[in-house]
Amino acid sequence: MATRLKTVHFAFPTLNTAITDNTLTSLTQITVYLPETGTKTFRSVIATLSVGQTETATGNITTRQLQCRLAAIAFVSNTNSNVWTGSGEDTHAFHQLDLTSHFTTNWSGTSMTFDAQVLIDSTATTPGSINASVTLSVTYEYDDTSTTQVKTVFIPLNAPVAALATSKPGAAVDTIPNLSTYLPETSKVYRSIHTVIQGNTAQAAGTTDMTITQQIDATTAHTTGIFEAAAASDVWVRYVWDCSAVLVTNATNGWYIWGNVAKMNHLQAYLVVTYEFDASASTDALVSMLIPATISTPMGGTTSSDYNRATTEVWVPETGVTHQKIAFYAFWDQAAAIAGLNMRVGTGSFVTYTDTAAAVCGSVGAMCRNDAAFTLVAGKNTLTFDIYRTDATDLGFAVGGFWIINYTADKPSQGYGAMNHTVIQNLKVLDSGAAASSGVISATSLPIPESDYFINGVGMCFSHISQSTGLESGYSVRVERLSAEGGVKWEDAQVDISWTDAETGLRLGWDDCSELFDRWPGDLDASRLNIETARRWDWTLATFNNLTVFAGLELFVNYHAVLYTVAGTVSAYADADGAGLTVELHKAANGELVKSMSTSAGGTFSFAWYDNTAQVYTVCFEDSTHQGVSDKGLAA
Repeated sequence: MATRLKTVHFAFPTLNTAITDNTLTSLTQITVYLPETGTKTFRSVIATLSVGQTETATGNITTRQLQCRLAAIAFVSNTNSNVWTGSGEDTHAFHQLDLTSHFTTNWSGTSMTFDAQVLIDSTATTPGSINASVTLSVTYEYDDTSTTQVKTVFIPLNAPVAALATSKPGAAVDTIPNLSTYLPETSKVYRSIHTVIQGNTAQAAGTTDMTITQQIDATTAHTTGIFEAAAASDVWVRYVWDCSAVLVTNATNGWYIWGNVAKMNHLQAYLVVTYEFDASASTDALVSMLIPATISTPMGGTTSSDYNRATTEVWVPETGVTHQKIAFYAFWDQAAAIAGLNMRVGTGSFVTYTDTAAAVCGSVGAMCRNDAAFTLVAGKNTLTFDIYRTDATDLGFAVGGFWIINYTADKPSQGYGAMNHTVIQNLKVLDSGAAASSGVISATSLPIPESDYFINGVGMCFSHISQSTGLESGYSVRVERLSAEGGVKWEDAQVDISWTDAETGLRLGWDDCSELFDRWPGDLDASRLNIETARRWDWTLATFNNLTVFAGLELFVNYHAVLYTVAGTVSAYADADGAGLTVELHKAANGELVKSMSTSAGGTFSFAWYDNTAQVYTVCFEDSTHQGVSDKGLAA
C-alpha cells in the first residue's frame, strides 16, 4: 500500500431562484465519490457558499447558515448570527463550513449522498437571497494502489477583457476541449463538471439588475438569477454552473457567455472536472495545479516598461511532458476605475483590459490566458505574469493571484499519486465567529503521508469580508516559528498595503510563501519551517474607522513524490580512526548542500532526489584533509 494525499472538488447545482428570507432551503442532493479502497483519512473538508441578495433597499445580514450532511446522518452547521453590518450597498455573501470531523466520523464505502441547506436572514425592507452556490473540497489520504481512483482538474476558459456582450456572441468565447482525449487516463467516469465564473460586477453607477447567461454550443442556455444593482454597487460575486447534463465529454464544446447588460468587466472563468479512472490500465495523466503567486504593490505603471511581475518556479519531475492550458488569475483592490490596465503571461504583447469598477465592494480581478507563452519541460520551469496601468492616480493595491497550470506526462513508477498535484488545507473557515481586526488561528498541521517528497510551492489565500464603513489600508498574515526551529517568533507570510472604498464585500489576498517552508523532509536550510509541524498562524488588518472583518485562510501546497536516486561507493580511503565518513549531496548549479548521510570506508551511499535534469555531485570527507568529490551527473 502506498498512502497518498490529494484534494478533489464537487459542486451542487446552483439555486438561481429566490430563497425566502430566514428560511432553511435545501439544494439538490449530490453524491460524493471517493472510490479508492480501504480507509480514508480526512485532513480538510470544506463546503463554501456564495449567495447574492435580492433586496432593493439594503440592510444588514443578521444570520448566515450553511449545514450539510452525508447520507441521512444529522446535519452539521456553521451558523453565524453576528451581524454583518452593511454599508448601504448591494451585497454578495460568502460562508464556509468545516466538515472534516463529520467525514472522519461518518464516511464509509466509496460513495455517499451529500446534502446542503442554506439560510440567510436580513434586516432589509424586502429581504431575500438568490444564486446560492455551494462547492465542496475534500483533502484526504488514500491507497494509491487502488484500481479505481478519482481526481480533479482545472481547465482555464477564455473570458472577455471588457464588459460582457449583451447578446450571444457570434463565435464561441472559448472551446472546451474534448475531455475523452484531453484527459488521457482510461475508463473515465465523470462525477462533477462545473464552470466557475467570478469577478466584480462593475456596475459603474448602473442600477439595472444583471443576469449572466452561459451556453454550450446550441444546448439550452443557462441564465443566473439576478445580481441586484439597486444600490449601484461594484460587488465581488461568484457563480457555479453544473454543466454536466449538457457538456459532451467525447467532443469539443463551444462555450458562450453574455449578460443582459454590458457589465461584469474582465471576469474570471474556469472549468472544474472531477472524474474516476482506471489507474492500473492507464499509462499517462493530466497534471493540473493551482499555484498562488506574489506580485508587489502597487501593480506597476505608468508605462509598459514599468510593470510588476509575478515569477513562479515549477519543477516538473515526470517524463513525456506535453504542455497544455495555462492562465493567471489576478486579484487586487482599487477605489476607482483604473485606466490603461494591461496584463500578459510570458513575454510579448500586453493585453489591454477595460476597467470600470468605481464604488468598489470587495476585490477586483481578471484572468490572462496564454497557452503558448511557455513550453513546460521536465525539470525547472520559470513562469512570469506582468501587470501595469497607465493611470497615475488609481494604482491598484494588494495585488496577487494564482496560476492554473496543465500538462500531460507519463505515469511514474511510483504511481499516479506521486505526480505533481495541489492539496488544500483550510486553516480558518470564512465567516465564523465575531468580526475582528486581528486574530490568532489555533495550531494546525498538514501531515504528508509520504516519507520523502518535494514541495514545488506553498501559497495562501487570505479571504476577509469587510463590514460597515471602515476602510482597510493593509493587512498581514504571519506563521509561528517554534522554539525548536530557532526561537519563538512570528514570520511574515503575507504583508500588503491596500486602498479601496469603505464598502462591504469579500476581498481575496493571494500570496506565495514558499521561501518559509522546507522543500523536502530534512531540508538543511535551517531558516525554513517544516510544513507538517502543527503551528499557529495570525492575521492583522491596518484599518481606519475601526474596520472589522470576517476572515478565512487557506493553504495551497503543491508537491510530488517522484523519486530518483544518487548512489555510489566510497573507495580509496581507509577511515583510519574508524569514526565513519560523511557523504554530502550538492547542486552543481550553485553548490548548495541539500542532503547529508554517513557511511563507512568502502561503504555505499544512496540519496533519494527529486529531479533527473539538473546536475548534482557528492562530496565525501572525514575531516578537512581527507576529502573526495565525485563527477557531476544526473540522478537516475
